Amino acid sequence: MASDLRHVAGGGNGQAQPDGATSGVPGREPLATRRVEARILALADLLIPQRAVGVAKCRVGPATDGGYVMLDDWAGIVGAVSIGIGNDDAWDRAVAARRLPVAQFDHTIAAPPGTGPGLAWRPLGLGPADVNDMRCLASLIAVSGLPDSGDLVLKMDAEGAEWAALAAGAEDAPLHRFRQVVIEFHWFDLVATRRWFETALRALDHLHRTHAVVHVHANNHAGGLLLGGVFFPRVLEVTFARRDSYALESETCNFPTPLDSACDPGRPDIWLGPFRFPAPGTAEPEDGEGFQATTGPAGRAPKAPATS
Repeated sequence: MASDLRHVAGGGNGQAQPDGATSGVPGREPLATRRVEARILALADLLIPQRAVGVAKCRVGPATDGGYVMLDDWAGIVGAVSIGIGNDDAWDRAVAARRLPVAQFDHTIAAPPGTGPGLAWRPLGLGPADVNDMRCLASLIAVSGLPDSGDLVLKMDAEGAEWAALAAGAEDAPLHRFRQVVIEFHWFDLVATRRWFETALRALDHLHRTHAVVHVHANNHAGGLLLGGVFFPRVLEVTFARRDSYALESETCNFPTPLDSACDPGRPDIWLGPFRFPAPGTAEPEDGEGFQATTGPAGRAPKAPATS
């Protein structure tokens, strides 16, 4: 849903502009600083793609915005959770066509874009806690109507709400039942805002503990820009696979792949290459901010920086 650009750089989603400067202008302070470089490399370090050995991929949904590349592994899946549908439920219908129930959540619409066997919509949104019509991930799972046991898949396109919801941690955002997780991460150009960065780092670290990245694709509706000299998409579609379900090895392909399609077919897709970057420790810190690399199950995992 990133075709709606109202939220780019904090314009309309209530998020702060990066340190008092206009975001989204390559080369402008504060986006062209060593601190921003260190921050975006720390996030990228938790998004290194891996390959699930012996498991093919497939595209789920349309060949435009709303379709995602996933592992073609559906045996034993008992249902799906779809958070954020707007006027496009193509992914939901594609999953339901596999005879799987899909619990749909979106508090911004008065009715779902369509109905059909297996689809069940509720007017609830995603947040870090249960407030008004917002629910944490644990609560959405509890009211989903899906079976209480068995593996699920999760699709999350929450226009920026994903960060705080996932940063809430394992109790409010449990991930253990999701064999695959597809998330559209929004607004990396807010990385110069310390609060946004720290929330994003906690969210990705939470995912990294149990799931590995197996696919990345940039949403070309939102474009990309230089963040501390590092080109990065504003909006990134990421597919995660649960670590205990697959044998994983280093990915060697370039992104986008033949299974990918431009979200906006009228524009070129965004080239990401292997989506590997220098280690965050190589970026020169500012004002005492730095990253200490540690060894994790999928490679480097940065600790949060010291901040003043």
